[in-house]
Amino acid sequence: MKLESVSIERFRSIEAAELPACGPFNVLIGKNNSGKSNILSALQAFFACIQDGSAVNLSPVLGRDIDFFGGKRQSDILLRASFVLELAERDSLLREIVAEAPQMKNAADGIDPFLRLTVTVRITAAAPSFSYVSRVVITALSSNELKQGVTDRTLLEMDLEAAREIQEQKLKSRQEKESIKQLKTLNQFLHSEHHREMLPRVMRDEDGEVPIEFFAQLVDGFREEGLSRLRASTGDTASRKELKRILDDLVKKSQESLASLEPAPLKHKIGTFAGDQTAIPNYLHALLIQISQIKVLHLPERRKPIGRKEAEQLLNLKVERGGPQILRNIQESVMALLGVQIDAFRSSRMARGTEEPSAEMDIDNFLAEANGSGIREALRVILDVEFGSPAILLVEEPEIHLHPALETSLMRFLKRISRECQVFITTHSTNFLDTAEMRNVYLVSKSGSTHVQQLSLGEAESRIPQELGIRLSSLFMFDRLVFVEGPSDETVIREWASTLGVNLSQANVGFIAMGSVRNFAHFAAESTLLFLTKRQVKIWFLIDKDEKEEADIAKLREKLGGNAVLEVLDKREIENYMIQPRPIVEFIALKYNLGGSRGTASIPTLTDVSQSIEDVAEKLKAFAIEKKVDKLLCRPAFPSSRREFGKNETAPDASQIVAEIDKMIVQLNEARSCVPQVLNEQTQRVESTWLTNKLDVVPGDQLLDKVCQKFGTRFNKDRDSSRLASLMKEEEIDTRIKRIIREIGNTAL
Repeated sequence: MKLESVSIERFRSIEAAELPACGPFNVLIGKNNSGKSNILSALQAFFACIQDGSAVNLSPVLGRDIDFFGGKRQSDILLRASFVLELAERDSLLREIVAEAPQMKNAADGIDPFLRLTVTVRITAAAPSFSYVSRVVITALSSNELKQGVTDRTLLEMDLEAAREIQEQKLKSRQEKESIKQLKTLNQFLHSEHHREMLPRVMRDEDGEVPIEFFAQLVDGFREEGLSRLRASTGDTASRKELKRILDDLVKKSQESLASLEPAPLKHKIGTFAGDQTAIPNYLHALLIQISQIKVLHLPERRKPIGRKEAEQLLNLKVERGGPQILRNIQESVMALLGVQIDAFRSSRMARGTEEPSAEMDIDNFLAEANGSGIREALRVILDVEFGSPAILLVEEPEIHLHPALETSLMRFLKRISRECQVFITTHSTNFLDTAEMRNVYLVSKSGSTHVQQLSLGEAESRIPQELGIRLSSLFMFDRLVFVEGPSDETVIREWASTLGVNLSQANVGFIAMGSVRNFAHFAAESTLLFLTKRQVKIWFLIDKDEKEEADIAKLREKLGGNAVLEVLDKREIENYMIQPRPIVEFIALKYNLGGSRGTASIPTLTDVSQSIEDVAEKLKAFAIEKKVDKLLCRPAFPSSRREFGKNETAPDASQIVAEIDKMIVQLNEARSCVPQVLNEQTQRVESTWLTNKLDVVPGDQLLDKVCQKFGTRFNKDRDSSRLASLMKEEEIDTRIKRIIREIGNTAL
């Protein structure tokens, strides 16, 4: 069950807002006080309102005056969440519907296999507030039912009157349960020989009369209602013997009253899949329980510092079955991300309020509190996730107290875990924006009320700097800069570095995406390189081989001089290094899971993928040859830069312009005449090394995509490169790539 969208109405600063098309990693970015945190609070409140699987919650987490829009109790708060059901969940729901209402079998059999489930929760404005599930709907996702005019099918439609009936029943039930508990506690106290010695002398006698108020004081929190029931049965005083008998009688009556409340039919009927009914169907209760079991972890902006609790959890892993391996995994994750080693030990100091020794956490052999706030804040998030194992993670301002390098590390951690749980973060930092996931970036602003706008890449590039006033000066806080051609190159290098145990954050490495090697001259400007080298910033340019010849590479090296290191890949592009059967098989399986195809699609074998790689490479041979020919012959023609302009002050010199065009035509005609010869030369050149070199010269991203297509999925260079890289083992990473990464991350340089 995957959360697809969230809609919020009349909650705090939000009059009406929606998060559409939620993905694995969702970023809410905006100014302070724009309402970002309110969105996450509303999302947490939705799940909290149905945490026990009940359609009515007597004590919702929301309900104070400040929780209502404008601080006024004028209209109910409305929280709506939509989920995409997996096939197994859909089938289970329909089986439960038919089991409870057999007459609906035909209707259930005709329901689309792909469904969206939408649940609406209301928090009442009338005090005291309570919440109730007002509507549950399933919607077909395929076009077949939509063409037939079939849209929503209602599983539950409940109005306020029916909800109030259930509220009153639950309130009476809760009161009876509390009363039974208190009466039983008092009765046990009076029967206990252990407590008898604690009673005043007058109470030790079975027949001694004692004020009822005194008996009530023996139980903490004894309700006034319970005291009144005792008085009604005994008067103002009673003996222990008499009180025991009366308590037994009152407990029996309360239990009978409680039993009579449970099955009471509703006077106000509710709508269900099978029509109007006087009770909430069991299948709906089971569905709400399933939703309530979705584990949501909310990390607010003000987070508790790590301390004894986390130290105890780490320490317990050392002695639990399977715990040492879990501890090692956590330690390796923290080392890879933050560059610190964590451990826990039993202290000689006693834990507060106990006689047990306290647990203490060490960070790089220092107590946790002796470390900087940035490390402690990042560690707080990592440990909460590792110990909590949430299905949905809500994090407010993860960049608080973090250096830009730590921001990048934490972003990578959150992106990595988003493969297994949905992540929602609020932030002011553009380090948490990933152009590969730009469809899941939401700009939050406030003008009268909070508004949410889902951004495209083009909108983000123009709107976010305008909204936040971000400057690029933070770029110069890095000690090492690696210029790469695109954002996906950075994510791939970081994933490989993590596999190799190279901590780029500890080396304070930053990446700059040039957009293309065509922008090399702009980023490699002499003034920029001199400025950075004066600050002792080490610089690398890591670019694709593409169709570059040795002469092209020599020109790039000459441009850099001794101010930066140029590394030109041996293969056409970075994706060519990932053309390996085993990780591709795992990647295809991962894509099946992400797409909800788990259990319905057959995962290919290593042999299947190896053969597909060979087949696709052969089909891309012609493309590889054409790219080499294009590189040599399809260069742009430019007018001469040495001729003098503006010699004629009265009118443009038409003859000079015509002459320049004629020169360019001559250049293009010369290139055209060379096509057969160059095509033949490049064909022979590719053919001569094809058997051993084919996977180095074909376009890697296209090969990976076409191989994936053969097995019913796709490879997107921007979105999937880091996923595939993360699945590679150390021995599968190219030797030269290992050297480059280790050199970049070597703090001794």
